[in-house]
Amino acid sequence: MPAHGFARSLPIKPARGMRGGRQAMFARAPLTWGQLLAVLLVGVVIVYLLIAAVSPGYVSDIGTNKTWGRYIAREGIQNVYRISTDYPPILLFFFGIAAEIYERFVDPAFTERTMLASQLFTFLIKLPGIIFHPVIAGTIYILVRRFGPGIAFGVAAAYALNPAVAYDVAHLGQTDPVHAAFALLAVGALVSGRPTAAGALIALAALTKPQAWILLPVVGLGLIFWYGRRGVLLGTLGGVVASAIVLSPWIITGRLHHAERFFDALEHKSVYAQALTGQAHNLWWIPTLVEWRFINDWESFIGPISYRLVGLGLVLALVTLVVSRLPSLRPRDRVFSFIGMLVVGWFLVTVRAHENHLFMALPFLAVAWALDRRYALVFCLVSLSLLLNLALHDPLLVGNVAAGPDPDFPLPFWAVAAQITNVVLNLLTFAAILVLTLGLDFRRARRDHPGGRSRAVGVGR
Repeated sequence: MPAHGFARSLPIKPARGMRGGRQAMFARAPLTWGQLLAVLLVGVVIVYLLIAAVSPGYVSDIGTNKTWGRYIAREGIQNVYRISTDYPPILLFFFGIAAEIYERFVDPAFTERTMLASQLFTFLIKLPGIIFHPVIAGTIYILVRRFGPGIAFGVAAAYALNPAVAYDVAHLGQTDPVHAAFALLAVGALVSGRPTAAGALIALAALTKPQAWILLPVVGLGLIFWYGRRGVLLGTLGGVVASAIVLSPWIITGRLHHAERFFDALEHKSVYAQALTGQAHNLWWIPTLVEWRFINDWESFIGPISYRLVGLGLVLALVTLVVSRLPSLRPRDRVFSFIGMLVVGWFLVTVRAHENHLFMALPFLAVAWALDRRYALVFCLVSLSLLLNLALHDPLLVGNVAAGPDPDFPLPFWAVAAQITNVVLNLLTFAAILVLTLGLDFRRARRDHPGGRSRAVGVGR
């Protein structure tokens, strides 16, 4: 079955022959859009590295990552789930490498107090997110350059220069670009007819951060609907091989059963492990502010129905909405806009979300922007909302206000007002992308089947 990928392209005028000798040749040889993006990304990475070198980041998260890295360097990555670790394996490899570098070249004694205070170790911990940031920008460019290199450069640059991304990655030191890059590449492979790569890449995304799990049914059912039995087999093969390589330290040492400890840590590692919302200004931040405390997701929403059950039901409804459109989706690259909608909606209604979990929507919305310029507004709204959510819970910026509702600590009015504004912004953003995505889908369906309504009326006569 032929792949229905990016179906149209912009005409590009052929370049004129060079005239005027060597001087004219250099004067009339501008950079291509792809080369210009490469230059831009080099500059962006340099700026990110400089910020990472001086900013302590989100200290509690950075400290946790350092602790895991130190344990891996001392005991081996196959033993990391002996301590409370709620990350899948791929990021742990990066933290272990950072710890090995720090131990070998900075502090062979690897004392806990010194390593927690080390800005160089903080810098090394931030590197995975910085490395994968240009990977996402480059992937965006490649995915949409058939629409014209200028358009591709514009949307890739919009992501690369996004202040919310810089705040999340270079300053706070979050690793969101890693799983987002694998997820974007997986969907790109799915659209372009490479099921093996799609299966492998979505497996890598899932083994990086749990946030990527929301895309497993989309990619899995996409393989079924678009490529049939052969696609499913190839995708499964790719996923199994990629997973086996990542999990090989645990497989070889007979410690694969430690996965049970990972899931236990997801449930019990911190006070936010079962929180209705972990400082994400989503739908559940409203009851959190009303009760002025962090609510557990197992508490009652109505009678025997818990918040967790309601959240799971809403997430399932969103996933069902998206996958139900897959069989008839034409062209198939429209799936990027549906996934952008899914991630924004998931962030809004899921329990246990954190303030940075909206990040994964940005790469997909950048691609959707290239397909339809109306998504530019959604991209900007999501960027603003993410930046506001991050800033309002950054201890370096707002101090103790970052902790959120506490019965023993009243927040100032401006903080509560800003948080409520952020919740409203997220609700409006989801409403906008829902109306835009489903509206475009409905109009396309009517255009493709203009006589559907009259035929239906005639059948009933």
